[in-house]
Amino acid sequence: MEPSKEFDELFEEMKQVERSNEARRNTWLAIKERTEQKKRRRFPAVLVLAAIAIASYFLITNVMVPSETEQTAQPLTNEEVIMAVIEKEYNGPDMELERLLRAWFDLQSKTPTKNQEEYNKLQESKESTDYINYYYKSFGEYFTKDMMEQAISTVRVFKYNSQLIDSNLDMNLEKVQIKQDKDHPTIYRATVEVSLTNNKGQKIFHTLKEEYIFSKTEPGKIGRYNGMVSPDGKHLYDIILNFDAYFNNRKPSIDVSFDSICFNGRTGSKQINGCTADSDQINEIMDSINALPIQEVTEEESNWRAELLPQVDSFQIYLTNEADQGKTLYTVTLYDDGKLVYAPGMDMGITGDITIGSHRDVYKKVIQMLHTFKEVE
Repeated sequence: MEPSKEFDELFEEMKQVERSNEARRNTWLAIKERTEQKKRRRFPAVLVLAAIAIASYFLITNVMVPSETEQTAQPLTNEEVIMAVIEKEYNGPDMELERLLRAWFDLQSKTPTKNQEEYNKLQESKESTDYINYYYKSFGEYFTKDMMEQAISTVRVFKYNSQLIDSNLDMNLEKVQIKQDKDHPTIYRATVEVSLTNNKGQKIFHTLKEEYIFSKTEPGKIGRYNGMVSPDGKHLYDIILNFDAYFNNRKPSIDVSFDSICFNGRTGSKQINGCTADSDQINEIMDSINALPIQEVTEEESNWRAELLPQVDSFQIYLTNEADQGKTLYTVTLYDDGKLVYAPGMDMGITGDITIGSHRDVYKKVIQMLHTFKEVE
């Protein structure tokens, strides 16, 4: 089994190191926008702007990479290398990284720079080099140099650290299973189980998968690292940011008697609809949407969804009875951002309960089911 196409495309994109400083800054801006969720800390604007060039630091200057003398006398096996990375990544938060990050941000806030040249000079400061070198100290011996640079610039290591601190949670590694690909011996896949614990001692367990591809030119070092090989990695972000809601584990309560479902949907400019009374089709759909964690839609979210609804692809599933399909007993609305909204009666998908986090995999799966009984044009 080859590595995922999505991972290969991302890797190829990030390989282009011969870029202008402006392109590097734009790449970092895009990365920051993807990784900073609305519940993460909100730094003052000057700090956020100053953070943009962190990743480009090691591309503009020669970062002090740990010397070969720091290598252990006995080389680690590939499994031991993977285990070392996992142990560092999934036991946290790392408060030393947070201290170094804060020191670097504080320096930037106190030292205005007028142009890129002045900012490059600031990156030579002790605060900046201490911060960047902490990544190399933590992971440098396990990755190739190119992969280490990508891991920092695309936030593939310490990727949950800020969220853990913001949410006041501890993460601990519980179990790890590492398997080597039979057809591609440089590829390893790990199944990782972690626990999240809040200050009340409440705990949530979560399992995710990762992929490691070892370098053929630098044996014993990881040349590609995909920490998001399945939606479970993104799901872990959602759990960290919404720990209390996930711990309470409230699920949809659809307490109506129905024997038929109908739907209306929009994909681009195309409208589709259909109905079914087939119990197998109904049960398959309901099993997919009944187990997702939910919370009440806030007024802010409701207003935003009302504006969003006419602009995005969405599907509304109506629970009804075959004898009276004109009467809607319950509505489930699926948005293409992976959110589902549940409400009694006829609803436009803006009130009721909404899923915690995005569930794009469920959205895609259910849409495929709906297409099996859509009306033929």
